[in-house]
Amino acid sequence: MRVPLPRPQTANEWIEYAYTGAGEVIDRVREAQVLLVNKCRITAEVMDQAPGLKMIQLMATGMDNVDQVAARERGIVVRNVVNYGPDAVAEHAMACVLQLTRRVPEWQGLVNAGQWSKSRFFCMHDFPMRSLKSMTLGVLGNGAIGDHVAQFARAFGMAVIRVERRDATEVRPGYVAFQEALARCDVLSLHCPLNDQTRGLMGAAEFAAMKPGAILVNTARGALVQFDALKASLDSGHLGGAAIDVLEIEPPPADHPMLTWSHPRCIVTPHIAWATLEAQANLASIAMRQVEEFMRGVSQ
Repeated sequence: MRVPLPRPQTANEWIEYAYTGAGEVIDRVREAQVLLVNKCRITAEVMDQAPGLKMIQLMATGMDNVDQVAARERGIVVRNVVNYGPDAVAEHAMACVLQLTRRVPEWQGLVNAGQWSKSRFFCMHDFPMRSLKSMTLGVLGNGAIGDHVAQFARAFGMAVIRVERRDATEVRPGYVAFQEALARCDVLSLHCPLNDQTRGLMGAAEFAAMKPGAILVNTARGALVQFDALKASLDSGHLGGAAIDVLEIEPPPADHPMLTWSHPRCIVTPHIAWATLEAQANLASIAMRQVEEFMRGVSQ
C-alpha cells in the first residue's frame, strides 16, 4: 500500500514488515496477538505456532488465504474489509470499456509508429469505434462493485442487465438468464466471487455463446476465466476485446500465457483496479477501526 496505516490508540507493541515471504510467516507470527495480513497464507499450522493469536485482520475483502475453519476451532476472530472502494473498481472497469470501444491503445500505437504523420488526411479511420449509448452492459455479481458499474454505465447511456448465475434453477426478478445474457451483452463485466460454481466460469462454450464483437471485463478473480479459451476467441476475432485485472496466480510467473501473448484488443493490468489512493486510505481506516474495536473489547 502507498498510504500509511493508522496506529490503534489502545496500548500495543507495533511490529511491521514491508514484505513477508512464505518461509518467514511462522517466525513472524509466533508472538502476535493481533495479525494484520493481506496475501500471506495463514494455515492451521501457522496458527498452532502462534498460541497467543486472537485476531486476524485481513487487509482485503478476499478471505481465501486464511483457514477459517481452523481459526474458528481455535477461537481466533477473522475480519476482512468490504466496500472500501467499489467506485475505484467500477471506474477501472469503465476506463477499460472506453479504451476498448474507442480503440485508444490501438490509436496510440499508430501514432507512436508514425502512421498519423504519414497520413494524407487530418484524421485516420483504421479502426471502427462504437458509442456506449448503443451498447448493452451485463453485470454478473450483485454486490456494491456491480452496482457502481451499472450506475456508471447508465450515465454513459448504456442499457444495463443483471446476469443470473450460470447454475441458477430459476431467474430472479430483474435478472436475465445466463445464456440469454451472453447473447445480448456487448460488454460482460464480472464481479462474482470465486468458488466451486464459478471457477472456470468463462470458457470456450461461453465465449462462443457471446455476441460477436463483445467485450469481457474481469476485475473479480482470475480463475473465473479460462485463459486459453479467451485467447482463442480473441485471436479468431469472435470476441471484440477483453480487459483482465486479475490472474489465477499473482504475481504471475514470467511464462504465464497472458504475459507471453500480446493482443491489441486485450488489456492486462496488475490487479490495480481497487488501488486508488482514496480506496487504500479507506481500507486502512476501516481495518484499523475493526482492530481497535477488537482490542478494546478484549482489554475491558
